[in-house]
Amino acid sequence: MRVKGQSYHEVICGPMFSGKTREMQRLYRIFKVCNFKVQVFRRDIDTRYSATEIVTHDGIPFDKEDVFLAKQAEDISKQLQEDAKVIMIDEAMLYNRELVDKIDEWVNNGRIVVTTVLPTDYRGEVFGIASELLAKADFITSLYARCMHNENGIFCHDPATRTMRKVPIKEQVLIGGLESYEPRCRKHHFILKKEKSN
Repeated sequence: MRVKGQSYHEVICGPMFSGKTREMQRLYRIFKVCNFKVQVFRRDIDTRYSATEIVTHDGIPFDKEDVFLAKQAEDISKQLQEDAKVIMIDEAMLYNRELVDKIDEWVNNGRIVVTTVLPTDYRGEVFGIASELLAKADFITSLYARCMHNENGIFCHDPATRTMRKVPIKEQVLIGGLESYEPRCRKHHFILKKEKSN
């Protein structure tokens, strides 16, 4: 049980389309209703739904005044406001290794940190710093999607814990949505045979 005033790091993890950002948005609204000062950060390269905002796949935005762009962990530190009690970081696995230590520092200084991570990439391999963030988290919320494998017009719809890339590009980071990715169960997850550099 979380005691009053406790600082902690919570990781929300799962494949694409499992609702990670939506869950972070739900927590964000609770913090806001309870008068917490919240700052929400995202990588500068993620412009899928907005160049300056964070928006869930189903179109729910965070308040503009609370959203900040950051290329590296150092950029988050520079933008942190002294009275910010809660730090939220979307797609944290896209940041450099320094973020792992920074989160420890922020939590040790009395802040609450909530991050979302894609634990594995389209190949099923650990995605960036996701494993370290998960290993050091105080709390983990694990989500899953539903498998979109379609055979003869019938979807699998088993719990999906993997993300399959539908385009033959081999770079680990490829920002995209349903045009590029599908949630898949372990049985129906595979890598396209022909990959090319972007």
